Amino acid sequence: MILDKATGKMSIKSGDRVVVSESASLDLDKKGTVQTLAKEKSENFFGGGTQNGRFLHTNQTIAISNTNNWTDGGVASPNPFYWTSDGYGVLRNTFAEGSYDFGSTDSSTVTTLHSENEFDAYYFVATNEGASNVATEMLQDYYKVTGNPVLLPEYGFYLGHLNAYNRDGWSTTSGQKKWETKGSKSSSEKGNVKYESGMSTGYKLDGTLAAETLNGEGPTVDTENMKATDFDRQFSARQVIDDYEDNDMPLGWFLPNDGYGAGYGQNGYYKTGGVNSDGTSSADRLNAVRANVDNLKKFTEYANSKGVSTGLWTQSNLEPDSNSETPWHLLRDFDAEVKTGGISTLKTDVAWVGSGYSFGLNGIKTAYDTVTTGANKRPNIITLDGWAGTQRFGGIWTGDQYGGNWEYIRFHIPTYIGQSLSGNPNIGSDMDGIFGGDPIISARDYQWKTFTPSMLDMDGWGTYRKSPMTHGDPYTGISRFYLKLKAQLMPYIYTSAASAANIDTGNGDAGLPMIRAMLLSDNSEYAASTSTQYQYMFGENFLVAPVYQDTQADENGNDIRNGIYLPNYGTDENPTIWIDYFSGKQYRGGQVLNNYEAPLWSCRCL
Repeated sequence: MILDKATGKMSIKSGDRVVVSESASLDLDKKGTVQTLAKEKSENFFGGGTQNGRFLHTNQTIAISNTNNWTDGGVASPNPFYWTSDGYGVLRNTFAEGSYDFGSTDSSTVTTLHSENEFDAYYFVATNEGASNVATEMLQDYYKVTGNPVLLPEYGFYLGHLNAYNRDGWSTTSGQKKWETKGSKSSSEKGNVKYESGMSTGYKLDGTLAAETLNGEGPTVDTENMKATDFDRQFSARQVIDDYEDNDMPLGWFLPNDGYGAGYGQNGYYKTGGVNSDGTSSADRLNAVRANVDNLKKFTEYANSKGVSTGLWTQSNLEPDSNSETPWHLLRDFDAEVKTGGISTLKTDVAWVGSGYSFGLNGIKTAYDTVTTGANKRPNIITLDGWAGTQRFGGIWTGDQYGGNWEYIRFHIPTYIGQSLSGNPNIGSDMDGIFGGDPIISARDYQWKTFTPSMLDMDGWGTYRKSPMTHGDPYTGISRFYLKLKAQLMPYIYTSAASAANIDTGNGDAGLPMIRAMLLSDNSEYAASTSTQYQYMFGENFLVAPVYQDTQADENGNDIRNGIYLPNYGTDENPTIWIDYFSGKQYRGGQVLNNYEAPLWSCRCL
């Protein structure tokens, strides 16, 4: 590193080559600190965290801030780390929000800003050239400073189901929302119908409807405010697990409280008070909490008997609070939920970590430490609004979006690639979104996300029930096929996950993400361009090219896929041969496939 005393400008050399060069001295003022670096014409920029819809940031400006914008152009989880194809990376040691301009304003400069009047950064310099070599070194250097990615438990790579089962009223005849499940019936036939009412914070059963529950059982402690016709098991979380089993759908984990105003038990239903003058809880208040934890324990035991792990969504404090207005059935005791309730998954949301930055990072560290030390389990933590270092504790989900449209699939593909190049290999999103929904989009979403880390059935908010058995055949059968395929591939997937956690598996790919940009195995300019933003390598051996738009689809969803790039790692005389995973057809590397048949049942995978 060289500092010019006359100008105050810094540069970094690797051997005789100047790798980093400031084109202006640091600008420190009350509004923020700006670093301006020289940018080469052919230089490409990556990183920045979960930048929705993008993995390549050349000539763009990205926000390193907590935007809570979950659609294309938003930032689900920022990271003040970027690297360039020219062989250097920068990690700003800060929790202040910022923005990085990679040539958007001036094509010859990189301008990075953080809202603080000090400058603290780590610089990483690659020893080898080529995008794949540089990327590998940059990720390794980043992990040396911030820590290796967590290896999630195996069940975390299976499908998860999330909804609220401790709040609403149900009926088989009428209600606010109709939910229909067709299972293995034809999509044109009528399915099983149930009706839900409430679905919002503050809803209170009035005695006219059945109560949803975790176990098909009512409360036993402080029950005076609970008014329900019954606690029919068909409206319980247990029944949902049975639905997956009855429809032969692999399921890995279950969150029964994912919704505002839903706890995990109804003991102390809408009872308030019980707070002592020093802020502690009365014996009766704590007794209601214990009864609800026992209710959670019963559910966990049932789920575990079916091979399903359990967890909780965080919407409130993780221990009984001192607010006397908090209904007792909504009080939390995270320590007891882990040690007694048996949970090992925790999904955070804006209600808890929405402030982001150090608050978000410290929040998931607390959750991670509680599960690892309190229960001696490997936790499955799903979060957003993260920062540098989030990868040590959990994966990212991309937030709440509308499904039922091609845009939902399209923008997620480069999002997954981009986060993986930013140092966190664990990523997931809701199946066909949390809102809206469409049978064809749902089937295509189950297809391609089979070749991704995390899959979330975020139920209860959409046009349709969010599950693989909602729409009937052919959609149910297609979803089942791919979920079972993921189960069959789990040894491969978990080995790739271990490599992504920077564990040496003997395959020579330690530190490389599960979802790998084409540039990680191909040093060509084409591979490092947006021409490959809708395909990726899943681990070392699967090239995945999802169907992400309606190109010329028929009414049944059968289509074609254009623009599939097949690298050639060999020679013209002895090229790489790519084999279609489903048809067995062979293709020479070094070409772009167009008009590739993509029937509804098939994800393009070679």
